[in-house]
Amino acid sequence: MNSSPTRPSPPSAIHMVVFLAGCTFLIYEVSWNRMLAIALGATVTAATVVLSTFMAGFGVGAVIWGRLADRGGSVGRLLGALLAGVGVTGALASWLFVHVVPGLYSSVPAPLVFTLTVATLFVPTFLMGGTFPLASKIAAAQSGPLAASLGRLYAAETLGCTLGGLAAGFVLLGALGQVMTIQLTVGANLMLGVWLFAARRFDIRNVAADHADEPIVEKNAPVLRRAALIGAFACGFAALGLQVLWIRVFRIYLTNTSYTFALVASVSILALFAGSKTFEHRSAKIRNHGRSLRTALLAMAAATAIGLVVLVRLPQLLMFPFQAAFSEPLARILLLPLVASLLVVFPPAFFSGYAFPLACRMAAAGRGRLGFDVGLVMTVNTVGSVLGPVTAAFLLLPRFGVVLSILLVAVIPLGAALVIAHGTPRRSEVGLAVLYALIAIVATTVGFRPEIRILPPSFIRFDRDVLFYRETVEGTLSVGRDRGTRTESKYTFVDNSAVIGSSYDAVKVVKMVGHFPFLLGLEARDVLVIGFGIGVTTSAIASHPEVASIECVELVDGLKDAARFYRDMNHDVVNDPRLRIIAGDGRHHLQATTKTYDLISCDPTHPILGSGGLYTADYFRLCREHLNPGGMVSQYLPLHKLRTEEVLGIIRTFQSVFPDATVWLGHYHAVLLGGTDPIRVDFADWESRTAALSEDPHFYIDPRHLAATLFLDGDAIEELGARTPINTDNRSYTEFFTPHCLAPGNLPANVRFLQMNRVPLDRVFTGIEDDALLGRFVRGNVLLTESLISSLGGDGRRGLELLQEACRENPEDGEFPFLIRLNY
Repeated sequence: MNSSPTRPSPPSAIHMVVFLAGCTFLIYEVSWNRMLAIALGATVTAATVVLSTFMAGFGVGAVIWGRLADRGGSVGRLLGALLAGVGVTGALASWLFVHVVPGLYSSVPAPLVFTLTVATLFVPTFLMGGTFPLASKIAAAQSGPLAASLGRLYAAETLGCTLGGLAAGFVLLGALGQVMTIQLTVGANLMLGVWLFAARRFDIRNVAADHADEPIVEKNAPVLRRAALIGAFACGFAALGLQVLWIRVFRIYLTNTSYTFALVASVSILALFAGSKTFEHRSAKIRNHGRSLRTALLAMAAATAIGLVVLVRLPQLLMFPFQAAFSEPLARILLLPLVASLLVVFPPAFFSGYAFPLACRMAAAGRGRLGFDVGLVMTVNTVGSVLGPVTAAFLLLPRFGVVLSILLVAVIPLGAALVIAHGTPRRSEVGLAVLYALIAIVATTVGFRPEIRILPPSFIRFDRDVLFYRETVEGTLSVGRDRGTRTESKYTFVDNSAVIGSSYDAVKVVKMVGHFPFLLGLEARDVLVIGFGIGVTTSAIASHPEVASIECVELVDGLKDAARFYRDMNHDVVNDPRLRIIAGDGRHHLQATTKTYDLISCDPTHPILGSGGLYTADYFRLCREHLNPGGMVSQYLPLHKLRTEEVLGIIRTFQSVFPDATVWLGHYHAVLLGGTDPIRVDFADWESRTAALSEDPHFYIDPRHLAATLFLDGDAIEELGARTPINTDNRSYTEFFTPHCLAPGNLPANVRFLQMNRVPLDRVFTGIEDDALLGRFVRGNVLLTESLISSLGGDGRRGLELLQEACRENPEDGEFPFLIRLNY
């Protein structure tokens, strides 16, 4: 049998293989992060553990598969087998994450579910980890300097990763859906693997036989090897730790969408590509590799410090001066985070990209054992990549805050440069002194613990008083108040998402979410509230004496402490003995519990700003499964930052699970109500239950006024949304939305749509005795809605005239004169 190798592929072929592999790996990562946010909870804790597991699989795979490659055999066929294995195990893992893991909670303890999920994720990433060491082995068999070859190969992989992340976040998941995206990626892995295995294009059996070992770049091989591993660890720790912290700050400054953070992550990987390409072109000119690595580490730390200054002042330096340039929706979603990432994220990541192939070359004893050497560097780098985000998220950030945490992470490459310098035979004492001085400056700064707050841009622009500020693992919580205004309104933000406004319409709708199920006749003892906010919805529910227990799941636990600033609205509900606040993700809580409820109330953040998973048919079915007979679901429905197509889509999605759903309008916001039974109520009962409510300055209590807020019922929704696609976890148009959702004209258009399709009240209410009186309330509400539409369109004068007309048409409704006094 002839064992001679087949004709080798051209040098560019292995780079194309690595490019395509990197592309598929990032598509998997983006898709799995999304799947596991549902299966394990959309928390920073879960996301950090998933990221660390992903990187750990890479690291272990790199050293094991790299060692196997050095033992001989067909490296190309082994690489093909790995890529095909990634396809098979990736398909299986994806299926388990969606169809098996969420159902395990009913029979398996939650920690064990988490462990099994992490173990499942480890398998395909373990196979992925072998790609770069094996490809390095193949590239080493080709002509050209080894250092340049490694730089070129890493550049190809990182470029593929960049395009894969962008393709998944911006195109594939939105256009094809989660299932088809995974199928496409699995198919690409299988085809690439089968081609490599069958064609034997890279059947390199003995590299050393074809190429003499390239000598070590310098004489002190052990010193260089140790320096390479120290530098690789520092780069991995800092790069991934900083990414966690940068995104935390960007969540406060930027529009929190899936697009924003896909772009930030892609810019970081693109910087790795640029750094590795720079190393490729400079590699032949490097005479002192240890010094070059120290310089890269110093530059990484310096770039982090400079970026931190930019980051703290980002609103004043970028957002406010160039507000006009970022006013368009597409610019807010793409251009602003792109520019911010290029200023803050790109420079440190660039030097990390330069340092990694340099470390690989420094550690390499020659081409013969290149697989193991590169695999070892990758493993040490990924150990840092695992520890970096865990340390940043769980140890540094809660104790020091995000700004000082970034400084502390920057010390890691500084410290690595110092250790490397001490191990250098001909070290510079001046250089050591500079390193010690820089570390001392950072330590002194952290020791004084200056309070540097990262506040939402609106706080800075309007110079609001900060009443409460806390940085937690899950988000940064800010409570502010206007200065010197007539109302001195208060605002509460988690990151850059408003928890609640103190305007009349904002408070009214969340009280509707809490009260309306009871007004419709629900007798609820056990209640689940998803999203405590500052407690207004919860307090409305707690005001009904038949309620025996309220479980409230809140992602940001510190909100219960901020609720004290809204006692006039929430009636100090945090001290209600019936209330139990549970920290975590609400949807995950439903997956993990077997308990059922009489009412599930949900007042999440906007669906395009991170809570899209609470507006899908999958979530609504999960709610229905946890309802007792006769139970109900009440949910806030925003009308802003969504086109009419998306608003109708969410309504139709809700109605597909609750066929007799209803939609109620609270000025600029809507409420979805549905349950296991048809919603029909005798008007006399509605009146008596409304009369039992306590007087509330933030909620106008009149049975006819509240009844007139009905706009749609199940039959109307069925007719209007007959051709509207259902919003699902697989294809979510609230998460992967069109930039036109941010157009300012959407809110009046959506209110107009509901106005045009308003249904008669007798579709829900029976036993109406005074039709004439109730008719006046309906006509008054029609005029109120027209007034809102005019005001939103910029015609405040016409809005006032319509409100005055509403007063004449319906003098019994006391809200109209109140609104005139409030707004005009």
